[in-house]
Formats: sequence, structure tokens, C-alpha cells
Amino acid sequence: MEKLVNVLSTDPYVVVHEEIFSQEECQHIINVGQGVLAPAQTQGGMSDTRISDTAWLNHYTDHLILSFCERIANLVGRPLSHAEALQVARYGVGGKFEPHIDCYDTNSEGGNYFFSIAGQRICTAILYLNDTLKGGETYFPDLNLDIKPKTGNLLIFDNCYTDTINAHPLSIHGSRVLEEGEKWITTLWFTERPHY
Repeated sequence: MEKLVNVLSTDPYVVVHEEIFSQEECQHIINVGQGVLAPAQTQGGMSDTRISDTAWLNHYTDHLILSFCERIANLVGRPLSHAEALQVARYGVGGKFEPHIDCYDTNSEGGNYFFSIAGQRICTAILYLNDTLKGGETYFPDLNLDIKPKTGNLLIFDNCYTDTINAHPLSIHGSRVLEEGEKWITTLWFTERPHY
């Protein structure tokens, strides 16, 4: 059965691949990440702009995580070596992430440091690991897009103008306040240069 691909924007490119991963695969990622969760931080450290818990997993954590990361890299069209570690995030009731751009802010000390490692974050891939009951949508305020989390769906979007490392202002996005249940996602950010 062919999987559905929904192109939601072409400038910047925003696409949802439906049911790319099974419920069992998604649950495996939750199980691995659950044991190492800690309060989320942004480039500037602890912040009230993001209320969630996160864990960072090496691509080689286990063979299933590696396979999962390779499949995402294939859909993004970039080598896995250009991806940061896999981030697993859990949002509880009241969890949110205010609108932001995933590109590194090279005018900040933290952003400049991360930029120096492998260059700019040019693309983001977010996999929804569970369905949410109420709230928790990923939204792009300037594109008037709301994406409801659904198990196994993969959201991919460009952070920069095509073939540049210049932040695309319309890539600003956030996570709406979760009103009921939990929201689990995992994210791979792809950079211009390899990490290994």
C-alpha cells in the first residue's frame, strides 16, 4: 500500500509523510528515550518558551534506532552523518514550545558554538510517536498551518532558503499547548556539514 505524502508548502518546503513508521517502532523509541529524559533546554539553556522533557540518543543506540534514523535521512535526502543526535521529547499537559526558527542564531554565544560544529541546521524532521487527544499541534503561524500529531507520521521542513544557509522566516513554528494526555515526538536536525 502506497503511503500518502502531503506537501503543505513549497516555500519553505513543508511535507508530511503519513504512517511511515509503525506503532511498534514508535513505541520502541519512546521506551528507549523514557529512561533518560531531562527537562528541555534551548540554545540559551533553561527556558519557559519550551516546556517538555527531552533525551538525546546516538544514531547507533541500537540497530532499530539506526535503521529508523537511516530511513528518515533517506526521506530527507541527506546523509545520516549530517544529522545531529536523535532527540526524543515528551510533552505533558501544559507542555508547549513557543514559535521559533530551528536555525542557529550565530549572534548568540550558544548558537555560534553549535554552528561552528557542523554549520547551519538546514532541515528538520519530526516524527510523531503517538496520537494526541487535545492540543499539541505543530503550527507554522505565518503559513497558517496546523499539523495534528498522529502516530508514525513524519513532518519534514526546510529551515533555510533553498541552497543557502540563510534562515527562512516562514519556517517559524511551535507546538501548541497540550491540553490532554501526552505528546511524544522525535526530531532529527540536518546540518550543512557532517558530524562524523
